[in-house]
Amino acid sequence: MVFDNEKMCKLFDEILISDDVALNFYNCYLKPEFRKWINSFLPEVEDCRRQEQDNPWHVYNCLDHILHSVEEINKLTKGKYSLETRRELAITMFFHDLGKPKCHTKRYSEAFGREVDSFRGHNLESEKIFHRVADNLQIDKTKEKIIGALIKEHDIFSSITIKDDGNKYHKVLSKELIDEMVNEFNKYGNGAVLMKYLILIAKADNLAQNPKLTRGPLTLINKAESYIDKIIMQTERNSK
Repeated sequence: MVFDNEKMCKLFDEILISDDVALNFYNCYLKPEFRKWINSFLPEVEDCRRQEQDNPWHVYNCLDHILHSVEEINKLTKGKYSLETRRELAITMFFHDLGKPKCHTKRYSEAFGREVDSFRGHNLESEKIFHRVADNLQIDKTKEKIIGALIKEHDIFSSITIKDDGNKYHKVLSKELIDEMVNEFNKYGNGAVLMKYLILIAKADNLAQNPKLTRGPLTLINKAESYIDKIIMQTERNSK
């Protein structure tokens, strides 16, 4: 089957920035042309549709979580960001967990007292998938670099805590830590703005998970956001 890639890309964009992403995606996925087009270069979509997430943190299978996370970031950005930025963030959310099926393992969770599905390293696999297909979606190289970085770091707040929990792999949230993270992201552009995007990404990701477990992470993310907003406001004042 020969596809009109420009037409399909336009449809895909319309789905990603719509109010009902999951409904609109599945309505199109039922149609052979759209389904064959996206699976022709992105078979991971079907893999995610089949990938359950047997883990108390999740209430959806992998693809449903992805689609609902896109919906959540659309709610957070609507009326506040340009269409171009909203598209970039929606694409980030669409790709952020596409690497999960390739990283799927089982591990014993002491917190839950049983084996759970685990997807360690999925951020790196998801980034790799995105770079592989960016041309298919007509994403230019500058945006590709930024979106790739956001996908790679979408879980950045999962290893940060409000207070020291004794885990040597965790860092305690502080202004100094946020400053370090902003400086690291300066290599991709405006580090503070990109960190603000990661805040939105982290919120959307958590809002598409189990609401019974995400209160703590969202509290931390909101506190981190207050540091970042201060940096952005100070930068804006200095530029005047």
